[in-house]
Parts: sequence; C-alpha cells; structure tokens
Amino acid sequence: MFRVLVICLQAVLAIAFLCGLYAQVVVIPTTAADEVAFFPPYESVRVPFVTFAIVFVVCCQVLLVALCGLLHRAGKGTVFEPGALAWTNIAIGAVTAATAVLGSLCGYVFYTDIPTPYDGMELLGLWMGSGAATLVAGVLALMLLIVRHWHRDAIMQRAELEQVV
Repeated sequence: MFRVLVICLQAVLAIAFLCGLYAQVVVIPTTAADEVAFFPPYESVRVPFVTFAIVFVVCCQVLLVALCGLLHRAGKGTVFEPGALAWTNIAIGAVTAATAVLGSLCGYVFYTDIPTPYDGMELLGLWMGSGAATLVAGVLALMLLIVRHWHRDAIMQRAELEQVV
C-alpha cells in the first residue's frame, strides 16, 4: 500500500513537472505576446516579465525534483540516512531562489515605470501580490530550514539507536 502511494505521488509530481515545462515553452511566451498585442506599450516590459516567470517555474521544478527524490528514499525506507539531507538542501535552495526571484519582481515593479491601460491599480496589485508572495516564499524557506534541522536530528538519533541495538 505504501509503495503504491509513493508511486502515485511521484506520478503526480512528474505531471506537475511536465505542466511546468509546458508553461515555460508555450503558456508564458504566448500570454506575453497576447498582452503585448492587447496593449503595445507592454513591449518594453515583456522580456523581464517572461524571464521572471520562466525562472520562477524552473525553481518550482527543482523543488518538485527534490520532493520526488525524497519520496523515492521514503519508498525504499532510506529517508533517515545522511544522503537524504542533500535532497532537503536542494529543496531549500529552490525555495530560496524562488524567494529571490519574487523579491526581484517586486523591486522591478516598484522601481520601473510600467505603462498601464487603465488607472494603474493593476500595478499596485502586482506589486502587493509579488510582495506577499515573496513573504510567503521566505517563510516557507525558513520552515524548510527547521524541517532540515529536525531531519538531521532524526538521522542522528537513528544512527545512535542502531549503535545501541
């Protein structure tokens, strides 16, 4: 039963990875092109926004790979061995990089004069949304650091227990 659950979760993570790849190749560039066609002054910010979006999706994909690696170890029963910490470190790095991307987006929106077709409220929403997302991603990175500490402690306790037994 547990092995079937691990395989199903890995399949879901693989599908999410492929959806991210589709978003990078098709959805993000197409959406940007459509927005520029709708409002031509957006051409000046098209490349930075597409870059932010694609790099953010890459960070999410790296996180998915790290989670898949941890799931694989869980399926084999080796999640509490020292090698599993590498996957935790990769997950922390991916979330930290995503936080940096979102923070950069927030700063870019704040300091760049972006043309708007309406009254500019969509820029305020983008700035506040990217700021809130940066905060949430930063909290998630800190939570993963705590989980890494717990994971390391569990690995050490298991090693001590194996020595005793």
